[in-house]
This record gives sequence, C-alpha cells and structure tokens, in this order.
Amino acid sequence: MEFTTGDKVEVRSPESSKEGIYYLPATILRSLPNVRRYTVSYPSSTNTNNLHETVDATRVRPLPPPFSYSSVRLHDCVDVSRDGAWWPGVVVGLDSSTVQVCFPLRRQVFTFASSELRPHLEWLSHHWVLPQDQNQDIPASIFDKGARVEVAQLVENRSPRLPSAWFPATVIKRIWDNYYLVDYFHVDNQEVVHLHHVRPRPCRTSAVSFCTNDPVEAFYQSGWHPGTVLKVFEGPVPKYAVWLPHLDKEMDFKQLHLRPCFDWLHGSWRSSSQKNPDAKIKFTKGMIVEVSSDEEGFKGAWFGGTIIGPVGASFCVEYHKLRTDDETALLRETIDPSHIRPVPPETRCGPDPIRLLEEVDAYYNDGWWAGLVSKVVEKNQYMVYFRQWNEETKFERDELRPHYDWVGGRWVRASLALEL
Repeated sequence: MEFTTGDKVEVRSPESSKEGIYYLPATILRSLPNVRRYTVSYPSSTNTNNLHETVDATRVRPLPPPFSYSSVRLHDCVDVSRDGAWWPGVVVGLDSSTVQVCFPLRRQVFTFASSELRPHLEWLSHHWVLPQDQNQDIPASIFDKGARVEVAQLVENRSPRLPSAWFPATVIKRIWDNYYLVDYFHVDNQEVVHLHHVRPRPCRTSAVSFCTNDPVEAFYQSGWHPGTVLKVFEGPVPKYAVWLPHLDKEMDFKQLHLRPCFDWLHGSWRSSSQKNPDAKIKFTKGMIVEVSSDEEGFKGAWFGGTIIGPVGASFCVEYHKLRTDDETALLRETIDPSHIRPVPPETRCGPDPIRLLEEVDAYYNDGWWAGLVSKVVEKNQYMVYFRQWNEETKFERDELRPHYDWVGGRWVRASLALEL
C-alpha cells in the first residue's frame, strides 16, 4: 500500500528497540518511492526524541479501523495507550472497571481503564488480521500446546536482564506471535511469557559425575539455578558443594539434583566449557564418525565417514556415501575436529513408538538431518518438519533415529525432560 503526503499512519518501533514493539501515530510528510521509505512527523505529545524521521516503508501501516470495546476477555491481545504510543500486550486480569495487561517481553503487569485499550490487529497483505487468525497456519514446533519447557526467572535491576534460574512449565497455548501461556510445574501459577524467556526442557544425560570448577545447574526451590562446583565429596552417594552466584551462597547438592549447564542458542543446545579433561574424545585412524558442515544447504546434517588420519590439527575423513564429482571414488575431505563427532548411540528399543513433536534425525540424501515429528501418518510412517527449509517430508520408521547432540563430550537428548 502506498501512502501520500498528509496521510495519517502508524509507525512500528525499530527491530532493535529494547522496549519491544510499539506503534507511534504519525503523518506522512514525504514519500521516497525509489528507496521504499517515508519521511514522517510525530505529534508533539509523543515521547520520542525526534519529531521528524525517515523510516523504511515496512514499518509504516494505515490507522487501524474504528473500534468499540464492549467486552474484554482474558488473554485477548490488546494495544494500550501509553506515552503517546500504542503498546501490544495480553489481558491477564479483569474487574468491573479496570483491566490488567501483561507485557511479556518486559515481564511486567499494569492496570488500565478499558478506555485506554483497543483490540490488537496486524496489517498483513493489505488486510487487518486478528492475532488468533494468524495462529491457524503455523507449523508444529517444540513450543506447541502441551510441550514441556523451562521459563527464565530474570535478574531484577540489571540490564540486560539475564536468567537467574529456569523453572519447569507446560505450554498451555500460543496466544500470538511470540507470546505463550505457560503453567508452572512446582508453583501454582500461570504466566504469559515471551519466547525469548522460554527454552525446551534440556538434555537428559547418562549418569554424569562432576569435577571442581564445572559449570552446573542445581535444582533448588522448584527451579534450576546456574552455579559452579567448588568441592567434590566422595562416597557411595556423591555430593557437591556448589556456588550459586545469583543467590550469593554456597550449598551442598546430591548428584541427582545437578545437571550439566547448557545454553539454548539459535535452536540448539550449547554446553558451557567443561573442565573435565576426559570430556574430549580422541579421534584416531579407522574410527567411524559423523561429520557436519557449515556450508549453505548442509547445515543441520551429519554424514557418516571413517577417519583416515590426522592432517595437522584436523583430520582426513573418507565419507561412506558421498562420492567425488566424477563418481569414481568415495569423497575425502580434511575436517576440523569441531565438525566431527562419534556415531550416536542406538537407544530405541524394539517397537517403541516415535512420538509426536519428538526431535529426530531423518536419513535423506546420504545424511542424517535434524527435524521434528509433526504428524504420525500411520503406525510406521511419520511427517518430519525441517526448520531450515520450513518443509515437511514423509519418512518410514527405519529412516528415523532419536536426535542426539554431542555436547561437552556427552550425548544429550534435547527433547526429553529431565524429571525430578
């Protein structure tokens, strides 16, 4: 939609805004069609440093249609008038004259009169769309209804507000965009949270022992708190003295109540550095391994191969299935150790079913590609969703395996919950 001088519009906040999304009323001063930009003016009452600004056309939309708010419902998406702008939020409480609205990114709740609210609408393909209408065509994800997750507790009075602990919860529903309603396991409470503060239940590992200075997470007061191992107490039931920096104290924990420390970054688990020297595996000639690549089109895949020998700090690997361009021989490449891992364990027993939303590897084009089971078609057929392509493909059961990550010298399952 093109705007002309004098048009009344709204301008969305820049993507880099630390305050989250908001919309400022504005007037078009000048159209710059060759560069897809507009110069706009803001009312003097607007809480902004510049009353004139040139913005990208993607940030400009028309004024929403007139509205009347006869009734507000719990978990409605609304816009709230504050400081001369409209701020999206979610209704979390109601009484006879006021409405409580949550702003999930900031984890704050404020009370407003109904007259300060309007329904939240999205401007998509030149049409106004309600948030619930956007939710209908979203593919399956690890944060769908019923998913077990962990929610960050944020450090107060600190910028940026970093997680001080992670609390187990269940996703009740996706409300809109990156807003989710969650129900905490060990606390009688529900909360609307932003996706930035949610992660899957991390990493069930085999029995793990820890060393001094290992980063860990300790289960205390219903949540997982990051800390560092200070002492190891040997015995039939190992115990550890752990320093919890956000609580500013040292505490003793049984091994059962500790787990390795992982970070959920860009859709995968990353381990904090391990101090245990045994955590690093030694790759030797003849070892069967799997190899990954950062090349476009190959990210997320692992290809089987055999170590031929060291090449400086790297290794020569001969692939099991990939061949040279002329198809006359198996392909050999020199690979950095960071892209080599052992073969994952075979853990599924007999006819155990593959579950909906389970993280799996699918064998496709001579490699194992990480995906998510989005649908159980038949007893032994499954639809797998690949995030990197935003596509679904059907696979037989024998073409799938449980997805494992090789993190800090240990095999971990990202999609299985560590139960207490």
